[in-house]
Amino acid sequence: MIEQRTLEWQKLRIGSITASEFHNLMKDSKQELPLTDEDIAQLKADYEKFMAENPKSKKQLKIPETKKVVVPFSDASYTYLNRKIMERYIPREGGTLDEYIEMRNVQNRAMQYGTDMEDVARQRYADDMGYEVLTVEYIPIKGYEGFAGASADGIIRGSHDGFGGIEIKNPFYIEHHLDNILLKTPQDLLELHPDYYWQIRLCMLAWDLDWYDFVSFCPYISHSKQLKVLRVYRDKDIDNEIYHRLDLAREYMRQKIDEINNAQLIVK
Repeated sequence: MIEQRTLEWQKLRIGSITASEFHNLMKDSKQELPLTDEDIAQLKADYEKFMAENPKSKKQLKIPETKKVVVPFSDASYTYLNRKIMERYIPREGGTLDEYIEMRNVQNRAMQYGTDMEDVARQRYADDMGYEVLTVEYIPIKGYEGFAGASADGIIRGSHDGFGGIEIKNPFYIEHHLDNILLKTPQDLLELHPDYYWQIRLCMLAWDLDWYDFVSFCPYISHSKQLKVLRVYRDKDIDNEIYHRLDLAREYMRQKIDEINNAQLIVK
């Protein structure tokens, strides 16, 4: 099994959408779009209804030229996708890929602490919850092989609660564990840690699990407060939105790759 955070594991993820960065694809932006004939017809119908109910009103019908629409992806989304596109052009032979990974592998003290404590947190979770927790490999998303994948911190096998997984966080600063302790709902997690929330959602989909536990562990406080577990259950509507974002991202990447392959590189 290829262990997480090893060079081989990182090579598997190059050029692919990954769970830890999937939150970038859940960002939206606002665009000004021209009104459609249907929009104009609806505005007129609403105006006629209003005047019928308020015959003495002097309100005039004003039809704007454009409307503001929320659309998938922000500038950050496209920046992330552009990096994934360019990673696909890195040669797999000759050491260039290894050099690129090393260059991007910024591991500060807090990140190293989280990595070092992961096994301890996993065992504590298993003991407290009474589950058997399996360590697993990076897997591709079914239907998006070679394009998107996920790595789970652990998969729960054969529990009375069905099949689940865990996402472990070991806050370097204990005040961050306080924030996690106070989480009550998945919505709270989305608002506080959107990156963790969408990481969990994509992992749940990748492994086809019923639920996923967000786990925060801090060994430096009283034993009863060291472990926080917040369960997130599978949601078909959210799955469908994830698939939609993946489809949009794949289409964008294919289009850009086609443009790159046909681009004139020397322009005089």
